[in-house]
Amino acid sequence: MQGTETDAQEKDEQPQRIRILLVDEHEVVRKGICAMLSEETDFELAGQASSGNAAVMQAIQLQPDIVLLGIYLGAANGLDIAQQLQRACPNVRIVIFTAVTEDEYLMRAMRIGVHGYLQKSQPLDDVLAALRAVYQGERVISNPRVISKVLSEFSCLTKEHQRIRLGLSDLEIELVRLVSEGCSNKEIASRQFWSEVTVKRKMQDIYRKLQASDRAHAVAEAMRLGLI
Repeated sequence: MQGTETDAQEKDEQPQRIRILLVDEHEVVRKGICAMLSEETDFELAGQASSGNAAVMQAIQLQPDIVLLGIYLGAANGLDIAQQLQRACPNVRIVIFTAVTEDEYLMRAMRIGVHGYLQKSQPLDDVLAALRAVYQGERVISNPRVISKVLSEFSCLTKEHQRIRLGLSDLEIELVRLVSEGCSNKEIASRQFWSEVTVKRKMQDIYRKLQASDRAHAVAEAMRLGLI
C-alpha cells in the first residue's frame, strides 16, 4: 500500500509535458522534429500528419497543446488549415513552422491570430524555447524585422479605428496634418483649390469632432490619438 502511494506521489510530481501535433508534408522534417522532441523531458509528440485534413482530424481527436504547422501541405495551404483548426479546436495553440520568408504569409498569419511564426532555419534550441513560450501563453515571431511590420500594421489599424470612431474623413486628417506643418487657412485653400471660407468651415467641423477649441488644440488632440 505504501509503495502505491509513493508511486502516485512521484507521478504527481512529474512536470506537465507539452503535447505537440506535428504537421508537415516532408517526412524528413517530421523525423527531425520528432527526434528533437524525444530528447526533451517536457515535450511529448501527440501525433503527426502530412496533410491538412489529417491535421484537423487528429487535432480534434488528440487535443494537443500546440499544433506545429507547415504552410505547404500538398494541395492545402497551412494558413487555411490554421483557420479550420481555430474553429474546430479553439483551445489549441497554433504555431506556423515554415521556410517561407515572404511577409505576406506572416501578416496573414498574424491577422488569423496564430500564436507563433517560426522559421525552419532557426536553431533547434530557439524553436524549443519558442514552443515553451507559446505554451505559457506568449505569442512568438522569429524574425525581429517582421515584428516592426506587425507593429506598423497595428498602428495603422489603431489610427483607422480612431478616425472612424470620431467620424473624421481622410481629407479632414490631411487638413489637420497641414495645420500641424504650420500652413495657414490661405495656404490650405490654395493647395486644395478652395476659398478660405470653405477651409474655415471644414476646420470648424474638425474642431467639433475632436472636441477642440482651436487649431493648436486640434493638432494636439490628433497627435495624442495617433491620427497624425
